[in-house]
Amino acid sequence: MGFARGCLRLFVLACLCACSQMQIVENTASAVSIHYYSPVQSLEDATAAARKACAAYAKSAHLRATELVGVAEHFVHFDCVSG
Repeated sequence: MGFARGCLRLFVLACLCACSQMQIVENTASAVSIHYYSPVQSLEDATAAARKACAAYAKSAHLRATELVGVAEHFVHFDCVSG
């Protein structure tokens, strides 16, 4: 019974993650940080969002760091640089 309950919890967690939207948690002229869930979004999706955010400041997005903080939960950090 314990194994089945654990599997059910993981399934529910995966479903909740699948419903989650990508969020820009930092958006300044020098940096952009994005929170996303990999079953639904990808690093490429986060990069596209960072490029758009940095473009608002006439800058380019350059990947600084990625973090895996939970089951399929990611934070990715970009620097906004001129040129």
